[in-house]
Amino acid sequence: MVNIYDTANQMEQDLKQTQQYQELKAAYEALKADEKAYACFKELQDLQGQLQQKQMQGNITEDDFKELQEAGAKAKEFEALQTLMLKEQALSMLMDEVSKIIFQPVQELYQD
Repeated sequence: MVNIYDTANQMEQDLKQTQQYQELKAAYEALKADEKAYACFKELQDLQGQLQQKQMQGNITEDDFKELQEAGAKAKEFEALQTLMLKEQALSMLMDEVSKIIFQPVQELYQD
């Protein structure tokens, strides 16, 4: 029997070697070097987390969305933050492709 966790752990190590991950890591380090951009990034992360909690509780307001939009607009002022977002998107695309491969047997199972 195959131990799928060994494969998953190997994939973790392989992911760290991909161009997409390496570029994301470099972009994050550059972001952290820019104090104002990093503060904006942390603020945006906090707001997103708060919004997710409110959404799960059903307590989202228009003001919450407006605050998040304003933070997003502020984030566009920082090139380091924009670069990080582009690199996150590239890694996400890679992960989507990998996910499709992993779930291919399930899709095949249900095709009859």
